[in-house]
Amino acid sequence: MTSEQAAQLIDETLDLVHQRLQDLQAQCLPREQHALAEEFREWRHPEGGHIDLMVFPGLANP
Repeated sequence: MTSEQAAQLIDETLDLVHQRLQDLQAQCLPREQHALAEEFREWRHPEGGHIDLMVFPGLANP
C-alpha cells in the first residue's frame, strides 16, 4: 500500500466514523457516541496536524 492509498483509507474511515457519530447522536446514544469519538480522537485531531505512517517491511513488494 502506498502512502497515498493509506491516506485515502484514513480519510474514508474518518468519513464513516463521522457518519456513525451522527447516527449515534440521532439515536440518542451518547455513551456509544463518546466511546467512538474517543477511539478515533487521535486520527481526527492528530498531534502536529498529521498522522505518522510506518511502513511494514514484510509487506513491501519484492
